[in-house]
Amino acid sequence: MRDIHKTNVVGKPRLERIALIKAVLHGYRARLDEELLGLGVTTAQLGLLWAVERNPAASGAEVARLCSVTPQTGQATMARMEANGWLVRKRGEKSERVLVAALTAKGRRVLVRAKEIAEDLDRTIWAGVTRKELDGLDAGLKQVLGRLGR
Repeated sequence: MRDIHKTNVVGKPRLERIALIKAVLHGYRARLDEELLGLGVTTAQLGLLWAVERNPAASGAEVARLCSVTPQTGQATMARMEANGWLVRKRGEKSERVLVAALTAKGRRVLVRAKEIAEDLDRTIWAGVTRKELDGLDAGLKQVLGRLGR
């Protein structure tokens, strides 16, 4: 008779893979925060600016969800960005009670420059990894996300 506990054990290599993915994400975010410091933008703000650009009719809660932050965190971050003049919030067309954010000209300039910084860092950290290896990594991660329902 098979021991069910032995067949369902997650092996060390899988745990190491998850730990590596987590370390890459944390390391990337720390480096990007450092690189963005001179621009006065955080990685979290960059994510929200990008989400607003890509989803112009989204509510603050929807933008927060897209960025994997709580609605309260998204609201507080957007309030700071509004105070910086990077975005404006107005009543949505779908509902008078819902506020939607839109980038200002200043916010667009900040976003363009922040994206350039992020792209430069991306090229730096993936230097030496072949296109084929990156394509395989992307494909594998998309499969995993699909299985996770994301």
